[in-house]
Amino acid sequence: MAIDSKRIQVSELDFDQIKNNLKNFMKGQNQFTDYDFEGSGLSVLLDVLAYNTHYNALYTNLAVNEMFLDSASKRASVVSLAKSLGYTPSSAVAPRAIVNMAVNSPNQTPSALTLPQYSSFNTVIEGRNYIFYNAAEVTIVPVGGLYTFTNLELIQGTPLNFKYTVTDGQQYIIPNANADLSTLRVRVQESSTSDNFTTFIAATSLVELASDSNVYFTKEIDGGLYEIVFGDNIISTGLTNGNVVHFDYFVTRGSEANGARTFTYSGSNLIGGTPVVTTISIAAGGNEVETIDSIKYNAPRLYAAQNRAVTPDDYKALIYAAFPYAQSVSVWGGEDNNPPVYGKTFICVKPYDVTKLTQQQKSDIKTTLLASRSVVSITPEIVDPEYINIALDVTVYYNDRKTIRTASQIATLVTDTIFRYDDANLQKFDSVFKQSHLSRLIDTTEPGIVSNITTVLMRRKVAPRYNVSAEYTLNLVNPIFTAGVPQGAVTSTGFYIKGSDELHFLQDDGAGYIQIYYNVAASNATTGSTKFIVNPRIGTVDYANGILNLKNLNITSLGDIDWEISFKPQSNDVVSAYTQVAQIARDHLTVTAIPDKTANGDLRGGKNYVFTSSRN
Repeated sequence: MAIDSKRIQVSELDFDQIKNNLKNFMKGQNQFTDYDFEGSGLSVLLDVLAYNTHYNALYTNLAVNEMFLDSASKRASVVSLAKSLGYTPSSAVAPRAIVNMAVNSPNQTPSALTLPQYSSFNTVIEGRNYIFYNAAEVTIVPVGGLYTFTNLELIQGTPLNFKYTVTDGQQYIIPNANADLSTLRVRVQESSTSDNFTTFIAATSLVELASDSNVYFTKEIDGGLYEIVFGDNIISTGLTNGNVVHFDYFVTRGSEANGARTFTYSGSNLIGGTPVVTTISIAAGGNEVETIDSIKYNAPRLYAAQNRAVTPDDYKALIYAAFPYAQSVSVWGGEDNNPPVYGKTFICVKPYDVTKLTQQQKSDIKTTLLASRSVVSITPEIVDPEYINIALDVTVYYNDRKTIRTASQIATLVTDTIFRYDDANLQKFDSVFKQSHLSRLIDTTEPGIVSNITTVLMRRKVAPRYNVSAEYTLNLVNPIFTAGVPQGAVTSTGFYIKGSDELHFLQDDGAGYIQIYYNVAASNATTGSTKFIVNPRIGTVDYANGILNLKNLNITSLGDIDWEISFKPQSNDVVSAYTQVAQIARDHLTVTAIPDKTANGDLRGGKNYVFTSSRN
């Protein structure tokens, strides 16, 4: 179709195309004809016009993108758009630990002993020092002559205080980045000379607020800072000139101190006593300021939940928004449970850096977050995650003529690839391990790699119940490999049982039964050991549905730190459901690199080929 040269085409954004459109327009008019466009001064003017048009188009495109939550890329834009949905991004979160502290031999044996607020506790992680503090003063009395502070909550960070005198137009800004808003305490003093303080709490909803509600609102502003906003005596209590606003809060280093497990008291002298700190729960829950991607994901879902918990997505949105330590959340109705439990909603939360929530965190979710938002007839129940640890044995074949790296260097690169796959695709509920996907990633790790053989084994850690005849049921969801003959699709680490000093193990018999046995050394050392079957039917295994059941197993102690049961999966793909989280067991990962002589043209390569079994 012919283009009307008297009309400028406005659909182009590229500079050269814009200029060509302008030139075609100029050529199509009759007022200016006697000049060469490329050699004339008018060409310079066309450049200016084209640049101006190109810049305006680019600016407009960027500006329009920042108007929508899905396409915005600047944090200020994303935060502003989320604000219109009633969503406040999560601040940095300080790691918390629970400890007990015994104070031995204090002077004068006092009738009571006080641990001051903000007493410091030191810990070291990878050579870096971190300081934790107790947020409140604690006083104890001796029990049996022992002075013990129990269940002290320690918070990592620096405790700070800031205050404002209320005047017209005053903004109340927390002047520190990485402030943990969950530690923020807001108090309003009647005047600088008054002893009357009123505590304000964070508002969670406008529905129940009155003109005398002592609440504050939080919003993120530029520079990663937060502004505190008070009411106007209509929606909630307002401030008057002369009031003094006090902020007490912690500034934290986020997730850096997660995992701290050894603490040393470094606070003020406790009447000459010697403090001994015992860790009850390691430091966990620390996190950085909520990311842009997380805000984009959570804001519309929280808005859709409308501050109530009815559907599984409502529960997830509320938990993600209120508890930034939640890495992954799974929610299902009691009717979908196995077996069904009507009248309940099951919630499973996988936190960052630790395997399960603390009792306090579970209580906060049930009472603080869900109690006023759930359907009255439905009881939320929080359960702990179960982990399917995927043990991999990887053999990599490489062409030594196409790489300068050694076998150990290639193995290290492949290990890093596997870790990245684990971080990106697993470690969350309803995740799926795809062996073929990982295999492709391994093959592209290094140009010299020609192939790999990866075998998969599932491992489950089981918490034993000592000195009782107990029953254990494991539902793996994944089918278990079976050949119909004794083949060891199910095995376990060692344990001791009542009435025996032998180290016992579990195995399946290929016919659906679990056996318990121990090894008997042969009289002839060259023939190895034999298995003595103690009980040929200590349990059953449903290969098709991946269910293991053990009965009347009385374990007195373990042969290792953990008791693990291993399963050969029927498929090389591993799925997770309900409370399960699939993840690669990094302590059970083996990577071996072998030069492939057939790949480099060696005529004897086939004869000398190193075979690797693709069976477990």
